[in-house]
Amino acid sequence: MSLGDELGADIFATQPADEDLLAEIYDLEHDAVVDDLPFHREMVRRSRGRVLDLGCGSGRLFRTFLDAEARRVLGIDASASLLRRAEGRIASDPVLTAAVAGGRLTARRGDVRALATLNIAERFDLAVAVGLLPHLDGPEDALRLLGGVRSLLAPGGRLILDDLGPAEMPARDLPLSVDWRSRLDEREVVRRSQVMRRESPEGLRVAFSTITDAVQADGTIARLSASHRLWYPSPDVLAALVAQAGMVVELSYGSHDLEPLGPESERRIFVVRYEATGASSQEVRVG
Repeated sequence: MSLGDELGADIFATQPADEDLLAEIYDLEHDAVVDDLPFHREMVRRSRGRVLDLGCGSGRLFRTFLDAEARRVLGIDASASLLRRAEGRIASDPVLTAAVAGGRLTARRGDVRALATLNIAERFDLAVAVGLLPHLDGPEDALRLLGGVRSLLAPGGRLILDDLGPAEMPARDLPLSVDWRSRLDEREVVRRSQVMRRESPEGLRVAFSTITDAVQADGTIARLSASHRLWYPSPDVLAALVAQAGMVVELSYGSHDLEPLGPESERRIFVVRYEATGASSQEVRVG
């Protein structure tokens, strides 16, 4: 296991539980998210080119990108269990299967903070990072990510940073309580979560712990616990990191309906642009 995996580039790597079942439950929650699909479809249509999906997980957005006529999609994720789920998603969808066969879709395992180590020869018109920043450890990790993305963007290329907005940030510590119930095949799934927060100069630090019970038909229970250290940089901190990486925040939104970003926004979406002139020779320093 690489140092990147140990630090949490793989969101399941340090969890003392069945990673494949965690990935299945992850999909149960995230596949229900569809409100963002029109936004990302339109951004791909405008780019009319190659798309880099950072932290692609099990490929929730692959079909959206291809339906928007992306010429090529490359997904990168550190989680082997989520990439196995992506293989299953591709095998069950003729469009995705054909895209893989035609070289239009590839999913690779890798640490998004060390993109240079993946020896990617392509340049992309659009990079997308949905819910990725909070899983980084702080500004140094973010700068590694941004510098790596900049090196893979074509001149004029854009990066979408799409994360929770101010209205969704916990205002206080939250005790362990049930936050959702669902069904997975024949199993009832109940998840409880607990949140502990800490303000810091670089943004909000959150300790997010979950206990998920998957109840079998015979009454036996598979209990899965997971803990994540999340980081939500303030808009000013994130904009400064973008500038340090040689790019610029072109637009910001507070929703996928392009509402202005403000204190009541449920999302924080930055559209970041890379201009080669004057930026290509800039060195990104971390640490």
